[in-house]
Amino acid sequence: MSFIRTLLQRSSRGILFSRETTVSLMPRLIQLPQKHGFDSVLELMSLLHDLSISRNFKTLSDVSFNSEMPSYNSRRIEKIMEYLNNNFSENITLAEVAKIAGMAEVSLSRFFKFRTGKTFIDTLNEVRLGNTSRMLIDTTSSINEVANKCGFNNMSNFNRIFKKKKECTPKEFRQTYASSGGRKFI
Repeated sequence: MSFIRTLLQRSSRGILFSRETTVSLMPRLIQLPQKHGFDSVLELMSLLHDLSISRNFKTLSDVSFNSEMPSYNSRRIEKIMEYLNNNFSENITLAEVAKIAGMAEVSLSRFFKFRTGKTFIDTLNEVRLGNTSRMLIDTTSSINEVANKCGFNNMSNFNRIFKKKKECTPKEFRQTYASSGGRKFI
């Protein structure tokens, strides 16, 4: 059931499954209303399981687009995430966050990776990119201003991280979003 729980947690940010996955599961999904009683529950669980183990999917939005904080079953991680979401524009260091969590830096790094599946820096960048994306959509501020307001002090580093995660430049992101009427890249 842990795969299904993870799938449901990711679904709050939107999931796009590959065409192959969609085509293979569509007949079963269409037949689901014809099932009755416990058979329908079993088939639904089977469909959710098949979706959860699919490797061909893409998460559609960043962490910051979801107003609900995900649960990490750890007060320390939740405290850290709250701090990151409230202070993403500041220069945040691992040492500073380790103090908040009451842990040594090395211990925090291992603990954070174990609990979230991501490194601290990747998570911080994800929070910053989510806010950057929102500002690129919602404001007319220059890309440099948006990057600086979101805690990216080095433009070449910002552009590299943005392109790696979003598969486009910040300028392309803004142009594509504006030209699509707000339906892409969220």
